[in-house]
Amino acid sequence: ASFRPEGAGSADMASLLPDFTPTLENFRNALESGSFGLYYVNTLIVVPGLLAVQCITVSLAGYAFARLRFAGRDALFYAFLLQLMLVPLALIVPNLRTIVDLGLYDSLPGVMAPYFASAFGTFLLRQTFLALPRDFEEAAAIDGAPWWAIVWYVLLPMARPGLLAFAIVSVTAHWNEFLWPLMVISDPKNQTLTI
Repeated sequence: ASFRPEGAGSADMASLLPDFTPTLENFRNALESGSFGLYYVNTLIVVPGLLAVQCITVSLAGYAFARLRFAGRDALFYAFLLQLMLVPLALIVPNLRTIVDLGLYDSLPGVMAPYFASAFGTFLLRQTFLALPRDFEEAAAIDGAPWWAIVWYVLLPMARPGLLAFAIVSVTAHWNEFLWPLMVISDPKNQTLTI
């Protein structure tokens, strides 16, 4: 149907061999109907920016749940995992109210803010850190490395496969996100590609 010229009837679509010459005019009209360069830029701000923040938050949360000992750690982790059981649509109204209250409505940070933390990413990185042997971490601690250096220089390089798996899921999900940006963005200058 997208190759059908203007004025071609629906009977042409029902036949096995359509009685029209295919055209690319519809694609040209579609690309001229919006500012697709701007929409790509907005999407390229949201998706990699969100992934960068998520990599930091899920790495630190995964490390805390896997390696640190504190009271109520397991209960807090299971409460954190409850987010995975919630239907995302159930959170749209509370998230939208929060975004409006924070003054982020109709902005790209408003699109990104609810996704800065990820229960799935935290779970994945926690499991990745649990699978890593403690020997490397202990050797770095004996050499006098602070906890942040142990995470940055020792654990994260070994956790690259887990981070890469999370990055693929995150980029795919947020590149294709439609409903949330539609709710938050009203100005065409801030729209993403999906809108």
